[in-house]
Amino acid sequence: MRYVLPLLLLALGASACNKTESTAVPAAPSAPPRPALSMDVTPTGADDPVLATVNGQPVTMADVRLALRLTKPDDPVSEEQIGPVLDGLIRQEIVAQAAAAAGLDKDPKFQADNAKAAAPYNAFRRRALGDAYFHAEVAKAAPVTEAEAQQFFDENKAILTSEVRVEQYLTRDANLAEAAHKQILAGKTIGDIVRASMPQLPLTDKPWELGWQPWQIVPEPWRKPLAEMKIGETSGVIAGPNKRYWVIKLVERRPSKAMDFAQAKAGIIQHLTDVRAEAAREHIGDNLIPAAKVVRHKPAAKPAVPPEP
Repeated sequence: MRYVLPLLLLALGASACNKTESTAVPAAPSAPPRPALSMDVTPTGADDPVLATVNGQPVTMADVRLALRLTKPDDPVSEEQIGPVLDGLIRQEIVAQAAAAAGLDKDPKFQADNAKAAAPYNAFRRRALGDAYFHAEVAKAAPVTEAEAQQFFDENKAILTSEVRVEQYLTRDANLAEAAHKQILAGKTIGDIVRASMPQLPLTDKPWELGWQPWQIVPEPWRKPLAEMKIGETSGVIAGPNKRYWVIKLVERRPSKAMDFAQAKAGIIQHLTDVRAEAAREHIGDNLIPAAKVVRHKPAAKPAVPPEP
């Protein structure tokens, strides 16, 4: 049995290149006949219609696209491609179900390989459901009130009615950001560090220099450090979303055009809403963890490889 099944799968895969007849897959005389292969299409959605079912198990257009190794959403699939590929997938599903019925899915090697193959899907499931839970929880939160917005305006009026000119070093590597900060403390400028990392940069280009930035467009992670920094000071490493890390220097600050609360209210409410949402994301699931049953398993040690003679 150990060698028969791989040979059987190989033969079935080769036969999938031709259009499959409607005859059943050969089975033992005492077994019920196999379901006939069919091209009936049962649409269940515009994105991924079900093309066939095998004992209730769907085979979808996504399965066909995967078999054809099509990764771009706009890659077309012709009817000529669908037919033979679908026949092969149906045969594979029939054989896989037979293998499971025979208990071959309990084989340790299959289970280990299956767990590895399932890891990308599990990562998607955690991320997608986590985002859905986060948005559902945020939707339950009370909206920012006008009184809260007024209080924020009163406490931050000096910042809200000013704009800043900043130099920035930006990277997605925390270690590089720390190294840049140390170089600045040792006397290097942000411009020196950026030019060293971009040797082909024309001398006239200075991408680290930002124009005047009103409060409304200053990145959220910068706002608190900038409120406390003096002209000419450089920040430490500032961590932001999407694995962004900055070191910034406050070059200049000046008053902006007069702004009253009525003009600033919409932006303040959006800002406070975003801050609350980000705080909620950082603590998502805190209230669920105490009730969860979590068992950590220590991986078994791999057997030592005997030294070569």
